[in-house]
Amino acid sequence: MQTEDDRSRFTFQTETGWFDLIRSDWETRTAHLRHRQLRILEIGSFEGCSTTWILDNLMAHPDSLMTAVDTFQGGMEHQQDSHHPSDPPVDRYQLSTLKDRFDRNVAKCKEVAKLRVIQARSDQALLKLRQDGSQFDFIYVDASHTAIDVLHDAVMCWHMLDQGGTLVFDDYTWRGFIEDCYNPRIAIRAFVKCARPEVECTETESQLWVKRVPNCVAATPNPDPALYYWDKGLAKRSV
Repeated sequence: MQTEDDRSRFTFQTETGWFDLIRSDWETRTAHLRHRQLRILEIGSFEGCSTTWILDNLMAHPDSLMTAVDTFQGGMEHQQDSHHPSDPPVDRYQLSTLKDRFDRNVAKCKEVAKLRVIQARSDQALLKLRQDGSQFDFIYVDASHTAIDVLHDAVMCWHMLDQGGTLVFDDYTWRGFIEDCYNPRIAIRAFVKCARPEVECTETESQLWVKRVPNCVAATPNPDPALYYWDKGLAKRSV
């Protein structure tokens, strides 16, 4: 007899069953959330590796709700899955059947009725969610792996995260691109630097967990008008 702890009931590609590698971290770090009423947002679901775990483990409260956002078309690293830009793309991830695989996997979860799926780009979906006044207790960011997109998702999600809530960034240590300007880490670190007065961060094996806390550093007005602007020489050297 299969149980909710039995992950074998799901069908994931071998190379994308990545969530099992970090599952112990999630079990420990979300233990305090079990059986609480939660509003959860997942940005980037792919086959449903993390979606199914969340449904099985964090949706026990009768009033909990989960929203999952994905285009189900893959990202830049999936579209050109080769070692050279001139090589023809290889559909190793079988993107044409991705949405069907996701649907079949989440359908095996007892709490699937609490799941709302938005099939759209994260920038479009997050804007609509924010316009609707949506707020969340737990947000998982694992959509586009391109830095500028990660930064956008981070800022939009931050405005919808309640105080005391958790924002988890996947792929904090991922280096899928030779140029660092494309990789998620540079965007995540920039976001954390800007939000520093309200964050507590914990780095795990490959992710960064961010807790939103009360602001601990009040903004101090600059008393010297002569120092209102960056010195041009310093500014140029810092870019």
